[in-house]
Formats: sequence, C-alpha cells, structure tokens
Amino acid sequence: MSVFGVARLYARDIHTFLQKLHNNSVEAYEMGFAHGVPDHFPEETAKLAEGFGIKLSGHIPFFLSWAVEEKIRNSVRHILKGVKFAAKLETISVCHLGYYGERSFEELLPTIVREIDSAICLARESSNFNNPVLGIETTGRRNEIGSIDEVLAVVDKLSLDVAIPVIDWAHIFARANGRFPRTMDDFRLVLTRLEDELGLDNFYFHGSGIEYKNGQERRHLSVRTCRPPLPYLFAVLGDMGYDYSFIVESPDAMLLEDLAWLRRVSHNPKSWFSFAQNQAGLLERWII
Repeated sequence: MSVFGVARLYARDIHTFLQKLHNNSVEAYEMGFAHGVPDHFPEETAKLAEGFGIKLSGHIPFFLSWAVEEKIRNSVRHILKGVKFAAKLETISVCHLGYYGERSFEELLPTIVREIDSAICLARESSNFNNPVLGIETTGRRNEIGSIDEVLAVVDKLSLDVAIPVIDWAHIFARANGRFPRTMDDFRLVLTRLEDELGLDNFYFHGSGIEYKNGQERRHLSVRTCRPPLPYLFAVLGDMGYDYSFIVESPDAMLLEDLAWLRRVSHNPKSWFSFAQNQAGLLERWII
C-alpha cells in the first residue's frame, strides 16, 4: 500500500489546510513544529484529520545537540515531547540528530542512543505505545549527523520497536553532491539495505528536489526537477512490492501539484524514465 502526504509547518490555519488536503485526496500530513511540540495537541484537530482520512505525524524542532550537558537535556526534552505526541496520535515524530561539532559520529553515538533511550523510557511512564514513535531522518549537509549508515546505526541500537529510519532522498542526493542515487540500482541498494539490515518492508520517505553545493543542502525544489530522479525509485518500489508512506517536501507553492505528479509517476514509473533522463542532462551543471 502507498500513502502520499505533505510536510508543512504547523500553523493556526491547520483546519483550513486539512480541508484543502482532503479536497486534493492527500492522505498524510507531517506537521513541522518549529518552536516545540505542543504539550497538548488539540483533540478537535486530531478528530478532523481522522474524519478526513489524513494520517498526522510530526517533526521535532531542529534543536538537537549532544555536545554539552545543557543542550543534551534540551534535546531529551524535545524528543520526550515528540514521543508523547506520537504515542497519543499513534504515529511517529521525525527528528534530525544535529551537528557533529568537534566530535565524530563514533564518539557521539553512545550519548545519542543513551539519551534517546532515556526519553523513550520517560515517555513510557505516562504513554502507552507498542509501535515505533520516533523517525530518525537522513540529513542534507555533510556537517550534520545523518548519513544512511549513521541513521541505520542509531535505529539498530534503539530497535524497531521504538524507532524507524526516515529516508529523505533529496538529503541523500545533496550529501552525495548529486552523484547518488541516480539509477534504479542506486535506489534498490538503499531499499535492500533497509530490508536486509533492519527487516523493514514498509518505509517512511521524504522527498523533493534539492539545490546543493559541495555536499551541502541549500534549499528544496520541485520534485519535477528529478534531483534526485524519483521515477526510478517508484519503479523499484513496484518491482519489489514494498509498502511506503511518501511525504513530499517541495516548496509550499508547488506542494500539491508535486504530490499529484508523484502519484501519477508511481502508477507507471517507466513511462517517466525519458523525462528523468532529460532532467539528468540538466543536472550536470549542479554537480560542483
């Protein structure tokens, strides 16, 4: 089964926005909580989304850090609030793991796992959940924690009972400076790793186009730029029979158009290969 949704900042117009999503047959909405996950998410909003058949999820603020004690405490607080939100709505809260700073991932990994685990344990004192509540996302800058290897390492140590990887294809593409993923084999390699190493066959993705330089994300673009070439991803998903949720992160002005385009692509991805190849010809000038 495939589920297509959008990401947008949580705002006061959420009920109007949910109606707009419903009118456009959007099935999921990942809310970005820029200033912190709310302690009490409005019950009427959750019920409205449920009535529209829209699955809600959240994104924890980009404030996580594992460098000093005060920042670690703040990170645990953000994760705790995100997990409680996810447990109540039977969904996940997505997070970025922050920057390396002066330390390597190998040095930071024990702290990351220990502190996330402590937040999970605190959440269990007041919330009941038997499904994953936290999504660890790949990131689009080489100075941020969040390569595929790093995300899989964190999830593996936390276990799939509480955390899943969130593969952001645009972020992977930016980190690789536009060199990966570019073929069906590239996409298949990532999906096979998720299945072989974690036992997953139902995935949670982010996607958009991306502008980047020297392995650093600059801004999100339309998915129709094919940076990365998502028609190849959908061909692999179809061939391998995976289930997935795909959250579109295009700029707001083209969000719903891009979602509709991706849905069309998913129905017959091979018919879009020539389009992706033409876009690839334009891609070369972006690889710096």
